[in-house]
Amino acid sequence: MRSGLFIIPFLAILFGALGTALASSFSDKSALFYAIGWGAAALSIALWIWLDRKGFAVLFRRKGAKYGASSGVVVMLGGLVIIGLAVLSAKPRFDKTIDLSRDKTNTLSEQSIQLIGTLAKRENGVQVTAYFVDETQSNQFKDLIGLYLKEGAKLTVEYINPQKDPTKAMADKLTSANTVVFRDGSQENRITTFTEEKITNAITTILKDKVKKIYFTKGHGEGQITGTEPTGYDSLVQELKNNRYDVLDINLLETGKIPDDAAVVVIAGPKYDFKDMETKVIEEFIQKGGSVAVMVDAMVPAGALNQLFERYGFTFNSDFLILKPDDPRAQLLGQNNAIISEFDDFSPITKDFAKKSNVALLFQNARTIAEISENVSKFKVSLIGKTSTETGVRLKGVNSQADLKGLTADRFEQGSFATIASSIGKQGEKEVRIIAIGSSQFANNQGAQSAEHRDLFMNMVSYLTQDDDFITIRAKDPTKSSLSITSSGAMLNLSFISFIYPFLFLGFGFVTWLKRRAA
Repeated sequence: MRSGLFIIPFLAILFGALGTALASSFSDKSALFYAIGWGAAALSIALWIWLDRKGFAVLFRRKGAKYGASSGVVVMLGGLVIIGLAVLSAKPRFDKTIDLSRDKTNTLSEQSIQLIGTLAKRENGVQVTAYFVDETQSNQFKDLIGLYLKEGAKLTVEYINPQKDPTKAMADKLTSANTVVFRDGSQENRITTFTEEKITNAITTILKDKVKKIYFTKGHGEGQITGTEPTGYDSLVQELKNNRYDVLDINLLETGKIPDDAAVVVIAGPKYDFKDMETKVIEEFIQKGGSVAVMVDAMVPAGALNQLFERYGFTFNSDFLILKPDDPRAQLLGQNNAIISEFDDFSPITKDFAKKSNVALLFQNARTIAEISENVSKFKVSLIGKTSTETGVRLKGVNSQADLKGLTADRFEQGSFATIASSIGKQGEKEVRIIAIGSSQFANNQGAQSAEHRDLFMNMVSYLTQDDDFITIRAKDPTKSSLSITSSGAMLNLSFISFIYPFLFLGFGFVTWLKRRAA
């Protein structure tokens, strides 16, 4: 046999291995990669036999041909056994993985496993449509959802690039390029932050039947919930509706009460203060166990609202947050901005932002919020969103545009100032939650163009409706354990493990066999 042609069977093995590896990595095109890889391997073997047909003829005419044929059959059977084991191990029912990470970051929590068991009892599974432009976020989601699929979750996942298929994105009324939509019949829920807790809660949400109602106040210069202008709230209202909330507006002077079916009342950017009768209506709602979100911009009178909410642990200060005059960002963004970059690690509203140290929220016309720890209702107050010491500049005693004229040095203050506060307590047997934000413009149509702003608002709503209590999963922060390898070193290791070592092993074995045959 011509020894120079022995490279061909090695190439056949390489083609088959590459085809199998690619098929495993790209499951949606596995049949294509299997066909190409093993087809190329078969053609290589056929080419080898054809080019060295005389050598094969001589081999089978030798005295040891029968023995060699028997050995060949044994080798073929051994190869078939190996292929059979590989095929069986590729079946999901034979999958067995071991999480060797120190903090079990690749293992689902007990709550998620229980949810998967609940899904298994249902006739129909959950449809998952994943819209991704960012490859990093897409891979992060694929890794997470893969853990659910390995546990047998009845999920049908479809990946779509909204830039390449804008029709489907428009049909789903996508507001963020990287969004995952979970559907169960007519019920749906969306997430833009990809953690086990978010995925499990999204699935749990769509399995619930009750639709919660959210009322936005009107009559004080608030933006309209159907308004598409920059000061309207249509963008966030559509996001709420997409996540199975019913959104309505309400004029408290006309109704004199808040409907019993209200889960949350939102006071979104009033330009004028509330009447005493209206604050009494809100107080009655709170005393019955209702939750409230209140967003008031700087330079807006808030006397009546402060008189109400100081009973529950906070008050809006008469001030104005701006960027430092010498801050280069003031030239790019405008000085009328506050950068919120310090977040509470434990609050369900801000913990997602706290984990991402590079996330910052930009609030316009922002004012600060003061904590009243000793309040008459004994509510627990947390200041959960603050400016950093480097960026926060506060103009004290600002109630109107007129107050901005003739500013003196003693009215400036620099430091870390809270613009988001959370208050929680009980009224009777019911738990009441209140969120206060010293700016409303992050939530209107103009501000909601930012994915971070939308995430903050949706976190607020989940917290106020107590949907965050469906399932709480402790975050798994992996202990740092790294191995530093240079780019050239990584390529050398990959080449050695994937190609050089297997070929050397097979090559030396084949040469040894030939020497023994010749002896």
